[in-house]
Amino acid sequence: MNAPVQKLPISAFVITKNERHSIDDCIASLSFVDEVVVVDDFSDDGTPERCADLGCRVISNSFASFSAQKRFAMEATRNEWVLELDADERISPALQQAILALNSKDFTCYDAFAFRRLTRFWGKWIRHSSLYPDYKVRLYHKGRGSWTTSRVHEHFQPRGAVRRISQDILHCQDLDLKTYAQRTMRYAELSAVDMHDRGRRPLWFDFLRPIHMLFLRYVIRLGFLDGVHGAAIAAMGGFGTFYKYFRLYELENGQRCLVPENHDR
Repeated sequence: MNAPVQKLPISAFVITKNERHSIDDCIASLSFVDEVVVVDDFSDDGTPERCADLGCRVISNSFASFSAQKRFAMEATRNEWVLELDADERISPALQQAILALNSKDFTCYDAFAFRRLTRFWGKWIRHSSLYPDYKVRLYHKGRGSWTTSRVHEHFQPRGAVRRISQDILHCQDLDLKTYAQRTMRYAELSAVDMHDRGRRPLWFDFLRPIHMLFLRYVIRLGFLDGVHGAAIAAMGGFGTFYKYFRLYELENGQRCLVPENHDR
């Protein structure tokens, strides 16, 4: 009889805000880790209660920024190695096996591991359009790096070597067009404010970047192979780039900063 497989000394964390509709599959995909910590921003849809029912350790904490919330969640975990996952993401079975196959030498030689992220949009898995392979650092030693302080696209920055593992995090982002556009504008606004705070000023070629982004996603990154899905993703990339740099121009010229109150992803 084979000996039982021992779980890795890994904690996972997820930050949530009204994610009751998607949290079950997310938590189920983390069944192989030692603990799952959920940091919830006072959801009113039953998310924290459901996470507790699923065996997670749930902590309520008011949202200040993505990086602050994730840093808080990371520090609440018990183990040195942590696995970060968003509520609309799942660890694929193949990725689970790849993580379980890591050994003590791997954890000594590397400070972090990056995985591909495969996004689903309008019911289709997108394999072009610059969305794949989209490597993300998601498994890391929390004492060997630090969090970026940007308002958007926050991430843990390891100090040492990062190993890429060619298996997928499944990003189940089936947004309708209105929600996709609103989220794109929200992220572009936050990026513009970040750039302005850092002293970045708009240059003449910044106003050509939307055209470049559209061409990059649809032609160079083969978005046309994703059909109408690729066209939508390329167009939204161009729109987000347009909003970001023209908003930076507004901020430079004294327009009032409007950071969105709705921080849900």
